[in-house]
Amino acid sequence: MSQPIHSLHWSEHGNQPWPEPAPRRVYCDAALCTALTLDLPPLSAPQLNQALRWAAEEHLAGSAEHDHVVAGPRDDQGRLRALVISAAAMEDLTAGWPDDRGPDVLLPDALCLPWQPGQLSLAEVAGKVLARWDEWAFGSFEPELAAELLTQFEDLAWHWYGGQVPAVLASHAMQVVSAPTDSEPLLAHLDASAAALELNLLTGPWASAAQRRGRHQWRWVAGLAFALLLALTLHQGVENHLLQRQSAELQTQIDQQFATLFPGVAPAGRHRQLAEREWARLQFGQAAGLLDLLAQVTPVMRALSLDVQALNYRDGRLDLAVRAADVATLDDLEQRLRSLGLNAALQSASLDDQGASGQLQVSVGGSG
Repeated sequence: MSQPIHSLHWSEHGNQPWPEPAPRRVYCDAALCTALTLDLPPLSAPQLNQALRWAAEEHLAGSAEHDHVVAGPRDDQGRLRALVISAAAMEDLTAGWPDDRGPDVLLPDALCLPWQPGQLSLAEVAGKVLARWDEWAFGSFEPELAAELLTQFEDLAWHWYGGQVPAVLASHAMQVVSAPTDSEPLLAHLDASAAALELNLLTGPWASAAQRRGRHQWRWVAGLAFALLLALTLHQGVENHLLQRQSAELQTQIDQQFATLFPGVAPAGRHRQLAEREWARLQFGQAAGLLDLLAQVTPVMRALSLDVQALNYRDGRLDLAVRAADVATLDDLEQRLRSLGLNAALQSASLDDQGASGQLQVSVGGSG
């Protein structure tokens, strides 16, 4: 619950925050902050953080090196609104806050006064007058100074949102929205406006515990997502490697089988088209029984590491021109085919420096 307005304490320099009103939200003296409107294009968060301080320095009397600059929302013309507060003030404001239960949001009090065009919003806290006369124009003043500065807003409708009306302002006509000594409505007004602001002074080195926990959790989530992505990438890479290896092995088998069936024909990746063309070259009825015969002959030739140089099939008889390491291998081929029940006859054989060549006729048993 919010504390009564009369119990709020401000330091001598007005740099102590209000006690926490709504859950984890506090307000500081608006006199500590300077409101700026900057001509900065849309930038990523890291780029904006780098550009903010130097863009703000052009509007300040001194260097912004020791200032804390916070980006706010953009106005209707796309210009960036920002708040500037000294780093020393931020240290004073946050000193003593517990790391695990400090507030989540810190805002200048006068900026959170309700406001609409044609209105001057006012309130009093600890002897100071809070004023807001535009969407991004506000301040916190001693009563005498406020009486002098606010004369320029005589044409606006004055609204009073809480606190004791100073004697120097008592003669001015104003609409009292909240009772002078009632703090709860004033804090409720501030909370309602603060909830709609896209702004928080607790950023950077002064980020709240909740923000730090959120960043830590997002870093953990990002790390886990990266690990999962890496694992998926590695798995996909291994799977692709295995598929490529299997594809290469299958292609080798296809090339070997094609070379056995069609010696002397270079497929060049067109195995199916060339196979259909070669089969088409056979006369109608000539290919009957060829596949069955090759299914018996091919394993034997492969086991003996024979090289088929030519193949011809006609009238149920297969003529093969083969090369082997020696003539004994050709004889062995003939004997193995006969053991399968085939009619096999080695027609001729010759020997040269590269091995032995032979002409072999094969047919199914009983035809020959």
